[in-house]
Parts: sequence; structure tokens; C-alpha cells
Amino acid sequence: MSEDKTPDSFPLFGEGKENTPPADESVLRHLAQTLSVTKTLKRLPSLTPKHLQEILLHSAERAQEEGKPSAAALPGEEQKPSPSPTPSKEFHEFFIHTDGASRGNPGEAGAGAVISDSRGRTVKELKIYLGMASNNAAEYQAAILALERAFELGAKIVSLSLDSELVVRQLRGEYRVREPHLKILHQKAREILNRFSRYSILYVPREENRRADQLANEAIDQKNGS
Repeated sequence: MSEDKTPDSFPLFGEGKENTPPADESVLRHLAQTLSVTKTLKRLPSLTPKHLQEILLHSAERAQEEGKPSAAALPGEEQKPSPSPTPSKEFHEFFIHTDGASRGNPGEAGAGAVISDSRGRTVKELKIYLGMASNNAAEYQAAILALERAFELGAKIVSLSLDSELVVRQLRGEYRVREPHLKILHQKAREILNRFSRYSILYVPREENRRADQLANEAIDQKNGS
């Protein structure tokens, strides 16, 4: 049975956490990567132009303050920079890209994921052979694998990016999940998402998800001894 791609009149889940403005770090990170205000506003739908302006102004003021010499420094004395405070786990934010691969749909399948921190540094790469599975099932299992690992690493805020529009819309509650085996995976993914204080679920083009796709296929290849 194929998935029903018709949006339900009453979403399975309310907007809830989806309307929460994104963290400043995630906005600046995406803006730095794209160098495009338009793309940043499109990628982060809960971000308003006014909020973006406030973030940039705040960052400029902070940079200016950090550049001022300390009044406690004596003339001619080299001022040692103050050590950066260790960030509290309460503010740990991870960016996750996941992908599932199925050769045959259903066929031999693998899951891949990349977990990055707010500075764009890779924290963890994951890949696992799934056995026989459909492409949608592999997509769900990749998301579950990565979300569980991010939670174990202490994440409080996550941004989950997938290149499966169907799975993204199902996780957002915009599409119903009709197939029984996908309902189980969908419920598990939602339960893990609700462990975080804030999350977002984003659709990304395949070209922005290449590493996760590569990891998913590597999992299948390594099982087959390729």
C-alpha cells in the first residue's frame, strides 16, 4: 500500500515546538554557510526579518565589546584572553543530517547520519546496515538512530534535516502514516523528538545531504564486502 500524500485537515500534531524561534547560533551558522538572507529566512520559517536583524546587531555589539581592551590591563602588559566558559549542556544544540538507502525498495537497506555542533564541526558520523527494508523505513530508522545518539551526547536542541519530503511531512504531522510498520517507526521517532527542549524538522535537497547518503550506502556495501 502506498503512502497517502494528501494533507489531513487536522494535523496529527500541532505546531507546538515548530513555531519556536530558532537559536541565534543556528541562524548565524546557516547565514554564514549560505551568505543569503533570503535562503536563511526560507530555511528557518519561524525566523522573522526583524528577529534576524536583532541577532546580527547583537552579534556586532558583542564583537565590538570583545575587541575593546580591558580597563584592568596595565600599559605595555599583554592581556591574556579570558578562557571561554564551558557551555552548559542546557544549551547544547546539534544539527543532524540523515538518509536511508534501499536497493530495491524494499531491498537491502542502510542508514547514515551526520551530527554537527553549532559551529559546523562534525561530532559523530553514523552508519548501520538494516537488512531488508523499504526506502521510507530506512529513512525513519536513520532519523531514529541519529536522534538517539544526539540525546546520548547531551543535546537539548536539535535540527533534523532529511531529503525525504514525505517523512518530513509525516514527522511534522502534515501527512498521515497508514502503513502499520511505518506507524511504529513514526511513533518512536516522535517520542525521541519530544525528549528535546526544542527541535525542528527540515527538508533539504539531496545535494545538501550527500554525506549522510554516502554513509547509508557504505553500510550496505560493507555488509556485502564491497
